[in-house]
Amino acid sequence: MKTEQELIQGCREEKWRYQEALYRHFYSFAMSVCLRYASGREDALEILNDSFMKVFRNIHSYDENRPFKTWFRRILINTALDHYRANRRHLRLADPGVDIDTAGPSVEPDYEVALKAEEILMLFNRLPEIHRVIFNLYEVEGYNHEEIAGMLDIAPGTSRSHLSRAKKKLETLYLEHLRKESHEAI
Repeated sequence: MKTEQELIQGCREEKWRYQEALYRHFYSFAMSVCLRYASGREDALEILNDSFMKVFRNIHSYDENRPFKTWFRRILINTALDHYRANRRHLRLADPGVDIDTAGPSVEPDYEVALKAEEILMLFNRLPEIHRVIFNLYEVEGYNHEEIAGMLDIAPGTSRSHLSRAKKKLETLYLEHLRKESHEAI
């Protein structure tokens, strides 16, 4: 088993076996990031592969004094944002079936349900892509609305609005999931 630094050095020397080993080593980490930004597994895989290509092309610019994972995460996020920007004209900006400004929880759950990671991801993937992207950037990655606005070429207020709508939509989806689970349990 090669160390991370040995894998990176092999990639700098453009050795395909080291590139393959680096890909395998970071696949799960990278896919987990990509799935949060993509509308589905195929899109996530496209973002992941594009990101690895950027890593292999730019591995010489990686500063070994910094953690590789941090540098790679930045590439993953930027590639996901590039993918979003390239496809945004084809995206639905809101789910026409639910008016998220007026939809509120009709039933408060009287118990807590532990959701599996797959269920959480399924609910999250039902968000419109712009909501999912902004939610990730703000809540997971820690960017502020001004930074997000710059990345997506939108106003900071638009970022705030999409985040608020994403949270409302997630709450609605979660409550729907709870109602479905309680009906199936009966």
